[in-house]
Amino acid sequence: MNQVLQGDHLAKPLRDAVYAIAPGDFAGVARLLGDPLWDALEADYWNASHPLPPQARQALDAYLHLAKTLWHKAGLGQSHPIALYKTTLLSTKAIETALRVLARIYAGCNLGFCSPPPGFWRTVYALTGYVISERFPDRTNRAGLTNQVLQLWLMAWLNPLSLAPGRLPVAVRLVGILCKTCSFTMSSPTHAGSGLAAADLLSDAPPMPFARVPAMWEPIAPLYINAQDAAFTMRELATPPSRHSPSDVYESLLQSALQVGLSTQEMQDFVRRAMREFGYSNARSIPRVGRADSIFAVVGFIECWSALQAQAKPMTPSTSNSFELHKAVVVNHSDGGFLLRFEIQDPLLCVGSLLCLRGSDLEPWTVAAVRWLEDTDGTVMAGCEVFCNYAEARLAQDINTHQHLPILTFIRTDQTHLISPYGQSETQGVSQILVDARYWVVAAATEIGEDWQVCSVLDDTN
Repeated sequence: MNQVLQGDHLAKPLRDAVYAIAPGDFAGVARLLGDPLWDALEADYWNASHPLPPQARQALDAYLHLAKTLWHKAGLGQSHPIALYKTTLLSTKAIETALRVLARIYAGCNLGFCSPPPGFWRTVYALTGYVISERFPDRTNRAGLTNQVLQLWLMAWLNPLSLAPGRLPVAVRLVGILCKTCSFTMSSPTHAGSGLAAADLLSDAPPMPFARVPAMWEPIAPLYINAQDAAFTMRELATPPSRHSPSDVYESLLQSALQVGLSTQEMQDFVRRAMREFGYSNARSIPRVGRADSIFAVVGFIECWSALQAQAKPMTPSTSNSFELHKAVVVNHSDGGFLLRFEIQDPLLCVGSLLCLRGSDLEPWTVAAVRWLEDTDGTVMAGCEVFCNYAEARLAQDINTHQHLPILTFIRTDQTHLISPYGQSETQGVSQILVDARYWVVAAATEIGEDWQVCSVLDDTN
């Protein structure tokens, strides 16, 4: 038995079923892909810390081994790397099955903070190019296959947004909504919001959000997703419709969120994060300055609060030991964020982690949040959005429970904002807290992270 399967009781019945698949048994593959044991394996590593602990990593390795073996046993191609036989591209049923297996592989990687196996995206692009080309003979099933391919592209785009607890079912529903308003085009979109993702069909790299396409991008075979109609859909989703004019799209996504336990506010937060990927201000005009600066990072709300508190008063042994410093390298930066590289082996980061960053003890802490992660054998790339360069660590008191809670405050666009522990204050409506003998009226959370939430201050009175 493969080492990654030893001791994993969930993998054994799934493995037996996978090895029983005969080449060309695409109906059997479809049934097997719907087996709930896949979801049980995913649960062993979904929402684990990053990088994955050994037990979670073993479950992910078993999952991917089974999925790639299924690909090979069905006669779709080789397992390492994934490749297509010529006959696969000539059979509609084989292409449909191949896309379903690829989707299963990508779902596992999505939940496990890891990249798909070598050859994965090259295979997706080969299928994409063939399905949308004039050479594809099955016009009846062409729309359905194109829809499947679009969903893979869009899940790559949504990958960093779908890892938070409960977000994946909402992301899948959002992909289902958006793919109906998207189409492939070989012409580069001309303005922000009209393009969602771009890829070089001769590469093995995942599709890039259009907002992050480099200014000097020179692909051999470029293909874009035209998503202008999808951009309007996203705007509608980000702004709840009035009661007098209900939106089927909004209600569909909201119901999906409620079914998995998300609040309306959490669903709205997810959609706002997804909107950033459209890059309404054209990202090609945003300068990204390459750097190689070594910095220190503090991870997590409480540790960030401790670091900012220590910065405001002389360092003492107690404050110096209240937070841990981690080394990172700034790969590049723009006005709104940083691309950081961490060399870490222990669980540390996840999408939505709060960070404090600085180069030396003489510099103020910059507060930022992790928006996406990419792990390659312990080298973790983290895309971070900056909240502010100057924040204060303070204590607040809930006037109803009299409970004290740490908060970070900062001013943006002439309005005071605060970052507080998630779940420690009201997230659904307006609340009131006591800060430095003054009463603050606080709005509902505008963003929810791993262990924190952001709110704006509506009023400040004695």
